[in-house]
Amino acid sequence: MPREGKQNRSGKAAILELEELQNLFSELDDPYRAIAQLCYLTAGRIGEVLLLEAGHVTGGYLLFPAPNTKMKVSRTAKVTAPMAKVLERVKPPSGYLFPSSGKSGHITARAVEHRVKRAAELLGYDGVSLHSFRRSRLTHLHEQGWSLSELMRVSGHKSLAALQEYLGVDQSAVDEKLAAIDAGFEVA
Repeated sequence: MPREGKQNRSGKAAILELEELQNLFSELDDPYRAIAQLCYLTAGRIGEVLLLEAGHVTGGYLLFPAPNTKMKVSRTAKVTAPMAKVLERVKPPSGYLFPSSGKSGHITARAVEHRVKRAAELLGYDGVSLHSFRRSRLTHLHEQGWSLSELMRVSGHKSLAALQEYLGVDQSAVDEKLAAIDAGFEVA
């Protein structure tokens, strides 16, 4: 089961393990699968991903322009092999990566949220929201030993306090580390 999770639209988005993410992705069809995968791979916010245009994929990077980010500062994400596969599936020659015939010109966050919530319910995952992808990615990188300053560069956070709100710390992992470090400690 996912770690943490919103209850009645309150609390933090659930953090999904890799297997849970794969299960969730498999319940989605493109373009919704691609959107969710890009949110995870870039640790991007849904609004940032939905505003991506074909021209933002350049020189091996995905550019999140300043006007499209929460902090109004541009950031980039390296196009890794998995991300390249996602982009190959959906990348139009021009315009938004995820176009729609609606007023906005791109698929809306509400439409993606509807699909993701339905997929999560089918799988029995509680507390999953669109922010689960961002929180999951940052937590997974942290668990793999990435420094907080590296994570800030990935996420675009400007403060450690804001970044740390995203990271889910597994209490059982903390307990195991404490037990291991204290194994040879002698108390007289």
